[in-house]
Amino acid sequence: MSLDKKKVVVIRGGTLDRETRATKIIKSLTDKGFLVTLISWNQGFSPPRSERREAGKFHNEIQLKLKTKWGLSVYIALPIWWAFVFFSLMRTEWDVAHAIQITSVFPTIIAGKLKRKPVIYDMLDVYEDSIQIPKKARDFIIIIDKTLMRLSSCVILADIEQIEEVGGIPNSDVIAIYDSPHTISDIDLNHEQNEIFTLFFAGLLMRKKALNLDKIFEAINNIEGVKIVIAGYGDLVDDINELSHNMNGKIEFIGEIGRAEVLERSAKASLLFILRDPIVLVNKYICGSKVLEAMMCGTPILVNKGTSTANKVLEEKCGVVVDAANIEEIRDAIIKLRDNPELCKELGANGRRAYDGRYSWVIMENRLIECYNKLMTQREGGS
Repeated sequence: MSLDKKKVVVIRGGTLDRETRATKIIKSLTDKGFLVTLISWNQGFSPPRSERREAGKFHNEIQLKLKTKWGLSVYIALPIWWAFVFFSLMRTEWDVAHAIQITSVFPTIIAGKLKRKPVIYDMLDVYEDSIQIPKKARDFIIIIDKTLMRLSSCVILADIEQIEEVGGIPNSDVIAIYDSPHTISDIDLNHEQNEIFTLFFAGLLMRKKALNLDKIFEAINNIEGVKIVIAGYGDLVDDINELSHNMNGKIEFIGEIGRAEVLERSAKASLLFILRDPIVLVNKYICGSKVLEAMMCGTPILVNKGTSTANKVLEEKCGVVVDAANIEEIRDAIIKLRDNPELCKELGANGRRAYDGRYSWVIMENRLIECYNKLMTQREGGS
């Protein structure tokens, strides 16, 4: 089978409007000559900015248009989504199916078994660990999750520490593809010192994420020459807006911004931060994109202890690890970095070296394509 005939279906329970992982995967596959069809779920959300163009021009999209609200209604609608995915896959010609997250993999595996085609299970995050649920309920879902891993042709992780999170992956073909940003080669690693030492955070501003924003807000309240810029959307926005009015300009909320602006602001910031609480297990075991963006931008980052993010920061010496529950420790770390621009440059440069050597999207893309080529070769050899 020639390269230009390879057909891939990517399945994602959402649209590309606020996506980073699916857009990069689709772009990488199409750039390498694969024909990509996207099966997606349009749940009726209308973001002010869309990241869809980051996926490039792909072959086709099959979209379920079913409006849902955040929360329970999504789970209630899952059987409709599963049926849509299954019948779409049965009607579509494809060589490999790439299901992102547990919400998409179940019907994909059934279709893959019936068609005798390989299925990639891209875990992204362990869905059952994104919120706090009773241990017995989590253990039951983990059993289901591991069954799906076992039945998949390959399992892709967002962080190698997810192996520990689920107590081992029952599949011999496991790779880690970190959610790294695309390389921006002209990032200036010699950051000019800002007149005001500026901390920046962009992301999903939801209470369930346990971001500890209140801790860092309290920490900077009495520090001179320091401000925080926050970008994003979610149920914390009203609280952030109220605080920004009460803290004399020390907090600036700029709303939701596009990926390009996120990276631009990350490169110009004095310090990035992500203080997610490890009580939410996804926070504990997945480093996420923030530390990878900091590495690429050559900007130091402040992170919470007891997390995969902290492990990466300590290993690469690209930031500072604190106990987010200790306001004084956060305050001392910010003051130390504010008063030591050479240390900030050193930490940022360490991060960029780690990105170039171990975490760049070029490295992740090569892993992805190698995985696909391996599955294609195995399928052709077995046919």
